[in-house]
Amino acid sequence: MGKIDFLNKKEQPQSDNSLEKNTEPYIGDLNKTDILFKLVQTPQTERDEKWQQTFLDNIGQASFRCGDPQVITGPDGFPYFQLFLPEPNKSFQCFVIDKMKDDFLLTSGFGVAINPTQQGVDWVLSYGDILNLRLNNTFYTNTETAFSKETNDETIAENEEVMIGQPSETILPKQTRQLIDKFLKSRGVETPKVLLMMRHRKNGNGVSQEIVFNLTPKNFKDESTYRSVMQTVSWYLPRHYSYVGMDEENLGDGFMPL
Repeated sequence: MGKIDFLNKKEQPQSDNSLEKNTEPYIGDLNKTDILFKLVQTPQTERDEKWQQTFLDNIGQASFRCGDPQVITGPDGFPYFQLFLPEPNKSFQCFVIDKMKDDFLLTSGFGVAINPTQQGVDWVLSYGDILNLRLNNTFYTNTETAFSKETNDETIAENEEVMIGQPSETILPKQTRQLIDKFLKSRGVETPKVLLMMRHRKNGNGVSQEIVFNLTPKNFKDESTYRSVMQTVSWYLPRHYSYVGMDEENLGDGFMPL
């Protein structure tokens, strides 16, 4: 969780006016920065769950310096803002993830790579991880939620009762919808649409929900492309979300453009 191979990262500077929106200097928590300094001395092979949780508990408010270039394209093709722990006794421009998320990360569609080097990376946060910090004050939600954890194609059984609506701002904010819309259009989907579907759980205990996109294999040249696009959508969503593709005809007028 949170780590991908950055050994062969593509360094690609990106110009974005949203990076200039913040006019006040960031002020991070140097105590948390010091904790991170000590944590990263632990060899990768010895970083257990306690290490990971302590790391995650401190990176949001800690002080970082940026890389040069600030933004790189990871091996997964997504843009990541590079953050490094400051060097001892050297001045630096402070960056704080908790402030950056609202200033430009979520608007620009960036993830974050922490201490990426040719030898590896200490942590990687997807856009969806940053979004979850904004919505739920944590990078990863591990408690039970209404989401069913489905990420496959879905069908509605005959006589099955479902409720449909639109995802609220607290589930899928406008800026995230716009980024997913742009991505899907770049993959040839003319009018990407979305809805929120609620249905009775298969075990009969309560109601589950899924984000539904108007995507099926027929929207793409082959099923492999469809599967790849659906998998890529997950980068924009918190990891506990469930999302599926479904034909528009199955849900009438419930879909709305992203």
